[in-house]
Amino acid sequence: MTEGDVISLLIVDDDPCVREREQAFLEGTGRFSCTTATSAEDALIILPGRFDAVVSDFEMPGLTGIAFLRALRLRGISLPFVLYTGKSRDSVLEEALAAGASFYVRKGGGTRAELVELAHAVRAAVALRASSF
Repeated sequence: MTEGDVISLLIVDDDPCVREREQAFLEGTGRFSCTTATSAEDALIILPGRFDAVVSDFEMPGLTGIAFLRALRLRGISLPFVLYTGKSRDSVLEEALAAGASFYVRKGGGTRAELVELAHAVRAAVALRASSF
């Protein structure tokens, strides 16, 4: 993947407002093509194959974001994974990284700065994966 390539991203979040805000911002940069899923269970159905990375909420009905990440890894899916959550860093960060998350981005009010940080985390995770091949 080169600097100008469009990143195919799967966004997983049960909150439609958050999903729509992420998708609109990221696609608006011209650097991302986004598909969304309302739950980890739905995401597992449409994975793997056509995505460069995953952004997932932590707190969702059914599987949490970390349980979803573990399910991906158990299936041999090693896509870059960014946990985007409102949970405090102390309660989730260590567990997410231990499970194989590439990055953790704190979800707040959906500010532009927060979404820029999310975009940067996804690009960095994809670049790191590409450089390891």
